[in-house]
Parts: sequence; C-alpha cells; structure tokens
Amino acid sequence: MAESSRGEQTRNIIRQAITRIEKGRPKVVIKERKMSVAAVAEEAGVSRATIHNNYPDMADRIRTMLGKQNRIQRDKKHEALRLEKAKNRQLRTENAELRTKINVLVSKNRALTDELHETLAIAGSANVRILKPNSST
Repeated sequence: MAESSRGEQTRNIIRQAITRIEKGRPKVVIKERKMSVAAVAEEAGVSRATIHNNYPDMADRIRTMLGKQNRIQRDKKHEALRLEKAKNRQLRTENAELRTKINVLVSKNRALTDELHETLAIAGSANVRILKPNSST
C-alpha cells in the first residue's frame, strides 16, 4: 500500500510540474523552455526514465502537449509568412507601377531635351533675330 501511495505522490508531482511549465510558472526550469519529457522530469525532480517507464500515460500527455505547442508555433509562422508574402506582392505591384511612371517621365524628359536642343540651335542661328519687348509700352 505504501508503494501505491508513493507512486501516486510521484504522479501528482509530475502532474504539478506539467501544469507549472504549461502555465509558464516553473520553479526549476527556465520559463522559455519548451514542454518536453526532459523539462517535466527536471521540474519534477525525477528521471526521464521514471516518466517513460512508470508513467507512460503522462509521457503521452507531454508529447501531445508538445505537438500542440509545435502546431501553434507552426501556425503562427505560417500566418507571419502569409502576411509577409502579401506585403511582398503589394510592394512588387507598387514597384511595377513606379517603373512604368519612371519610363513615362524618362520619355517626356527626352522629348523636352530634344525640343530644348532644337530651340537652342534655332536661337543660335545667324538667321534668327531675338526680339526684345518694347520698354515704352
């Protein structure tokens, strides 16, 4: 009977360790440590083998929680990636629009430059006389 009581005490210690790690309030391991059999064993003050060999249901519970944490973390990363891809698409569209506008401006600039050279050539010709406005009016 004492053995059963001792086993229940250990089970409760392991259960409490799981809860503390899950709630982010461990006493032994660091808060940032992920849920694992090793972390729970360290927090509970038992060996990993004790959990695996004597409390396989607890080991399964820990692995299930670890899988849930991994899925949550994966989903967060996927969502962040999806948002970044959307931003990337938006920036690529904006970039393409700006390139089109630049090409239009380059074309207009070229036309104005050609017109300026033509005007300067005409103004520099000996056959052209520049008229100044009459100051008496």
